[in-house]
Amino acid sequence: MTALLHWVTANPARAFLAAGVASLLALVALPMAAWLPAGIVSLALLANGRIAAAAAAAGAAITMLWAFAPAFGPGPALIIAIAVLVPSWLAATALVSTRSLSFVFQALTVASCLLVLAIHGLLGDPQGVLMPLITELEPMLRRTADTLSQFGIQRSPEEIGAATARVAWATLGWMVLLHALLAQCAGLWAFGRMREPGLFGREFRQLKLGRFLAWTLVATFAASLIAHRTLGHGWQAVDDVVFVLAAAFLLQALAVVHGLRELQVFGILPVILAYVAVVLVPMALVGIGFADTWFRFRERLVKR
Repeated sequence: MTALLHWVTANPARAFLAAGVASLLALVALPMAAWLPAGIVSLALLANGRIAAAAAAAGAAITMLWAFAPAFGPGPALIIAIAVLVPSWLAATALVSTRSLSFVFQALTVASCLLVLAIHGLLGDPQGVLMPLITELEPMLRRTADTLSQFGIQRSPEEIGAATARVAWATLGWMVLLHALLAQCAGLWAFGRMREPGLFGREFRQLKLGRFLAWTLVATFAASLIAHRTLGHGWQAVDDVVFVLAAAFLLQALAVVHGLRELQVFGILPVILAYVAVVLVPMALVGIGFADTWFRFRERLVKR
């Protein structure tokens, strides 16, 4: 693996080729693998600077245009490439400047929240914008309703469509945050593998959002509760910000678990259970990540 990483980062031409191949591989598992070509861009920037990173970004973008333009047209294909690569490029630039994964994590979280608020401000009715698309997806929604009914969950296609539109923009903000952070993690892991073993592990185990974002979560959660109590319905823009912030604190909780594992507070089983909890009881992890902001579990145990 180390030899392959050295080969990829040897010159811009190889970075161009590697990012193009990574984009092809990511097409198989979109959108969950969208971070893969962006990770090559991050690695190139960390290892060789902007010229190599620009070559990697060009290789990834050309592959995406080739893949998406026939189906969506050149304009939407270009927008997809920008959405996948630009946040990761900016995050990698911050990572090179600060050498702090926590700072990048905080900046990405703030940017994702601002993105969600900007969407609500510019579109006015973000859910209404999606309704024509939801209407076109009615056959798929009907199949989903039939599947849920087999498990005793009665939902109409209209209810499923409305729920999908309601969480769509919050999910977009979360996906931008997640994929950009995963790209930095991949790039930092590969860079550490070549130059400084253990670099990524140390940075990830120290991951934290800070008190400003913790207080932001408190304020937005309180505003959401007040809106539900007084208006009878949620304040969608604020609800979306709460979703993004909660998901970010979930990631901090995973860093806490890995940090405590490194300090030999417990074994591997709680780490496995934490990842199971991501699916089954995610709010428990959100609470752990939020509490760590105030109680600093990792720092206290290091002092002991």
